[in-house]
Amino acid sequence: MIKKYIKNNYKIYKLLSNTRERLRILYNTKTRSRYIWLLRDGDNKLTLDYPLNEESVVFDIGAYEGNFTEKINNKFRCHIFAFEPIDHSVKVLYKKFKNFPKVNIYSFGLSDKDKTVNISDIGGASSIFKRPEGQPNKSIEVRSFINFVNENEIKQIDLLYMNIEGSEYKLLNDIIDKGFIKYISHIQVQFHNFIPNAKKERKLIRKKLANTHKCNFNYPFIWERWDLKIRPGDRK
Repeated sequence: MIKKYIKNNYKIYKLLSNTRERLRILYNTKTRSRYIWLLRDGDNKLTLDYPLNEESVVFDIGAYEGNFTEKINNKFRCHIFAFEPIDHSVKVLYKKFKNFPKVNIYSFGLSDKDKTVNISDIGGASSIFKRPEGQPNKSIEVRSFINFVNENEIKQIDLLYMNIEGSEYKLLNDIIDKGFIKYISHIQVQFHNFIPNAKKERKLIRKKLANTHKCNFNYPFIWERWDLKIRPGDRK
């Protein structure tokens, strides 16, 4: 009876919903991170605050419809490799960047090996993991990150930007274990907390990253940035 009354009374429902969301900031790590990130206008300030130029190489893994690629291209006009496995998003990318020859679009994802997997098709939240929002039922292609950089003779990446809805753990572990991590100057990654043992897995990767990189900012399960301690050009 009370629940029905509240739902039928929009003002009360809205007040209680807003109150619950504010309280979540106090006890929920991701909600608190998102709040502070938005407060700092992270998408437009922190995300674009990198020492890049026209010769820089940027990987946008999980490009979706190119929001980040567009911003970084507009600011730096650098070499961008955008990876997106879902076909209708790829069409958007091709249309958006058809007049920018330095933006390279690839219609597959990157992972630890070449394989075919299923993914859900729920916009920017599409994932190979089961989620209440959608089940993985669309076949896509993913390719080995290491094979890709070797085949394309990519010796260094200035910025690796990664938002791949749970697949970041496997990919980052592979990049670290294969040793290419020391050739990536900056990493911005969004870890996701809906996979099994997410907190533990994130902690383990952060420990590995600390061997080569220094954490510049950290908004847990929203965005974090890691900068290489010794740049490739500084090595003897």
